[in-house]
Amino acid sequence: MKEKLKNWGIGFLICFLFAFMLLIFGPAEIYFVNVAEFKFVYGEFVWLLSGIAIISSAVISFLAAFLPPVVRKIIWSVFFGLSVAGYAQIMFINEGLDLLGMNPEGYQSGIGQAVFNGFLWLALLALIIFLALWKEKIWQSIICFGAVFLIGIQSVAWISLMLSAEEIAYKYEEGEWSLSGEDQFKVSSGKNIIVFVLDYFSNQYIEPTMEQYPDLLDGLNDFTYYSNTDCTYFGTYPSLAHMLSGSEPDPSISINDWTSKIWQDEKTVGFYQALHDQNYVVNVYTPDKNMLCGMNSAEILNQNFSNVTNAGQDFNVNYVLLAKTMIKMSAYRMFPYALKPYFYANVSEYSEIITPKSRGVSHENHRYYGHLLEEKLSTDDKSNYYIFQHLSGTHVYETDITGEYAENSSLEKTAKGCMVIMEEYLNQLKELGVYDDATIIITADHGGSRDSQVIFFMKNAHESHEEMLISNAPIGLTEFQATIAQSAGIDYSPYGPAVSDISPSIPRERTVWVRLYVDTLPSVPKYSGEGESVSNAYCGFTYTGDINDLFEKYDDGPDIIIPETDGFF
Repeated sequence: MKEKLKNWGIGFLICFLFAFMLLIFGPAEIYFVNVAEFKFVYGEFVWLLSGIAIISSAVISFLAAFLPPVVRKIIWSVFFGLSVAGYAQIMFINEGLDLLGMNPEGYQSGIGQAVFNGFLWLALLALIIFLALWKEKIWQSIICFGAVFLIGIQSVAWISLMLSAEEIAYKYEEGEWSLSGEDQFKVSSGKNIIVFVLDYFSNQYIEPTMEQYPDLLDGLNDFTYYSNTDCTYFGTYPSLAHMLSGSEPDPSISINDWTSKIWQDEKTVGFYQALHDQNYVVNVYTPDKNMLCGMNSAEILNQNFSNVTNAGQDFNVNYVLLAKTMIKMSAYRMFPYALKPYFYANVSEYSEIITPKSRGVSHENHRYYGHLLEEKLSTDDKSNYYIFQHLSGTHVYETDITGEYAENSSLEKTAKGCMVIMEEYLNQLKELGVYDDATIIITADHGGSRDSQVIFFMKNAHESHEEMLISNAPIGLTEFQATIAQSAGIDYSPYGPAVSDISPSIPRERTVWVRLYVDTLPSVPKYSGEGESVSNAYCGFTYTGDINDLFEKYDDGPDIIIPETDGFF
């Protein structure tokens, strides 16, 4: 019995090391470094995962204590080897991991890199198993001391993370200002300016999608497709803030200072005041206010947007999804390159962990589509409407060709599903009799970092034709604010040229800005104050022509490099 207790004690130590790294310290480090990106607090999952770690370690080690010695030693060797290799992977091997699931295609690594990395893992496991079978005393000393050492140093780091974390990591803010989704499916019975921003939708996605679905754009016959549109700024941040404020990002100041400044800027305030003077309600629907405000309160949007509220909201927490997602994110960071694709957690997974009990902003394609079909559009007779609707678009491949949810969908199916949703919305506008008077834009905040031109479909009020028109005018999202002002019938000269002012026949020099990490520049902190950013500079790629010229310029390297003060991701 004494021997079994000893075996159980050693087994628990080794099992708990692995469980501590995977279920306690790993999720904690990911959470605290990215706390501004999560809508839930640490207390929602720390006790749950800690309980799983302790109970599973106790059960596995107890059962293993009754196994034959050789089997038991191999099991402990595997657990210890995985822990040591995982620690080395995190500390010395991982490079530039996308922990927040921002890449719609998931994690990808080179075959050679994955094979070499896997060989190191297998070699370490083989060495530990060899010592267990032929050098038991040395093996036992190594695994016991190693387990205590690794638990100890990571416990110190864990405690340090908890003590230094901001209050938002532990407490939901009462009376928090946010963008309300209460009127998300309401339009004006008079004039409407409606903008759909489909996230991560490059114009390079149109051709391959139409090869599979030739009817992709059949519902857009009254629109003009601007096939040579660049996003100006890669990334949802700063693109959304740039589109809505008209302000160019200023890397010389912090993100929090810039996002505070732009919504009080005289030109921005004047733009929205002019819309309000034309009796326009301005409703902006995006679920992540940080993209517009940084760490500032969304109260700074209140002067410009109509759907800013500080009404408290109750939330539902999906604890199963929360535990699953945090474990996946931890395993993704800890395991070798070859296994990372299986644990990649897309941004949509953690965005749906917390959902408001009352109507919040519907952002995911399928969720928005479901509400659109169920609730239907309704009209407001009192005001004109400017609606800015940000959907997940092709950022996450979780939409099928009918617009419904589909896990592990494809780019083409998701793109087709997005257009089905757009067509349903347009049909409902027609049923209400407000389609003809509406100005409608379907665009994207960005494409890929290299293929950063975006879709841009536009129908002016009273525009109608048998087939969709195509223009190769060299436009960009820099013309967005002036185009909205023009559509609202207000003086747009302070905001630059509108889309209609750009000639297809006159060459135009444009610059696309991509946030990258430049080795010759120092690292910068994240805007949230937690950890380092994955970028440290705005890199400008200046080109004249179309997407092919941009590809060449991107491959040649940036023309301009401007250091960041801090980074968003």
